Amino acid sequence: MNAYDWLQNLPMTDFDTTCKVIEVSFSQGTRKDFFRNPSLQPYEKGDLVAVEGVSGFDVGEVSLTGEIVRLQMKKRSVKEDNPEIKKVLRRASSRDMDTLKQNKAREPEAVIRSRAIAKQLNLDMKISQVEMQADGRKATFFYIADGRVDFRELIKVYASEFRLKVEMRQIGARQEAGKV
Repeated sequence: MNAYDWLQNLPMTDFDTTCKVIEVSFSQGTRKDFFRNPSLQPYEKGDLVAVEGVSGFDVGEVSLTGEIVRLQMKKRSVKEDNPEIKKVLRRASSRDMDTLKQNKAREPEAVIRSRAIAKQLNLDMKISQVEMQADGRKATFFYIADGRVDFRELIKVYASEFRLKVEMRQIGARQEAGKV
């Protein structure tokens, strides 16, 4: 899942020819994505940055920069000029980190509460993990289910209970074991 940046120590003479996209990982490296760097701010691996999220922002750690990002994008069939690539907003401030910590502290209780709600609605599924966006406007509920689950009612209940936008993602048993 990780790529070693073997180009990081090579001197780059022209900054315009380097990749204007960086790779950012979120919450202990379970999710990664590419983000456009419109201000061409130089970021290093390990820097915390605020990036565009769903109707807000999210905070992640820079995992790759430079030319190696171009190679990873090619490997994953992502075009550098893709208009759907979101932007890096800024370096994460202490205020961003505080809101991130508050919302990450809400995740364990959200898992417990969401499991109880799913059980009340008699749904054959198990909520594995809840991942909240840094600004607290969106949560992704990871679940395991053997078959298809009709969770339209569940999403309405979750949205009213947690007061945020809800995204449901089905994962397999191996992915759950990897998260644990």
